[in-house]
Amino acid sequence: MHICLIMDNPETTQHPVISIALQQLQKTHTVRLLDVRTLTASSALTQEQSQLPADLYLLKSHAPQALAVAHFLEQQGALVVNSWAASVACQDRVLMAQRMHEAHLPWPTTTFFPRLADALQHPDQLAALHFPLIIKSHYSHRGDLVGKVDSSADLQALMPQWSQEPIVLQTFAASDGWDIKLWVIDQHVYAARRRTPLEAGASKEDIPLPPAHIPADWLQITHEIGRVFNLRLYGVDLLITTHGPMIVDVNSFPGFRGVPGADTALVALVETLLQERFGSQ
Repeated sequence: MHICLIMDNPETTQHPVISIALQQLQKTHTVRLLDVRTLTASSALTQEQSQLPADLYLLKSHAPQALAVAHFLEQQGALVVNSWAASVACQDRVLMAQRMHEAHLPWPTTTFFPRLADALQHPDQLAALHFPLIIKSHYSHRGDLVGKVDSSADLQALMPQWSQEPIVLQTFAASDGWDIKLWVIDQHVYAARRRTPLEAGASKEDIPLPPAHIPADWLQITHEIGRVFNLRLYGVDLLITTHGPMIVDVNSFPGFRGVPGADTALVALVETLLQERFGSQ
């Protein structure tokens, strides 16, 4: 079978999980890369059309040109994982909030502003949201805006750099000081704790949690996210609040760095996807 990895990060092929999985897949499949980092959507699509169509495309990029190529390929009947729609929903924080609300999943109240400047021009709306708040770029991307703001003055301080940035403001969920990181590859769920990055000098070290120590409600929420967003491999960030777990982020196709056995599980998922699609061909 032919497998194509759509990517935009030159480090992907050296990644401790992705690189090993690709090496394993190359033993029984033809594997190639479509690096869209320096390409427009049109040129990326032209490059892909010069190749033999892949039986499976792994979408390891949220770059606009990668999403455009994935969307086109799906319209031609190709198998893309995660799908274009699922990947867009994980990148667009407004769409993500809508999906969470419709599914009755625990998600912070989210308010969208076309620009940060617009938020400051509507103090009545800000007053109704109640500080502190979490501010994020509308679209998740490398170097995006993510932080905690305690007042309008904090928002004003962001104006020189971010005045034209489309943003969302979310209710701040007080937690126990830990972020819960969950990673899913098909039905395999891995978990770890990490000190919240909102704490100054917080360690970025993950403390793995044995599968038997993952609470049932965390698993239920995580699997429901996969169903609602149609994801086969993804990451979930939870906070543990006084009202229970709160979802704060979903990542389509994370790197799974430091997740034991992730490379083997990723290879197994690819084989499962090909079997589901093509049977015993």
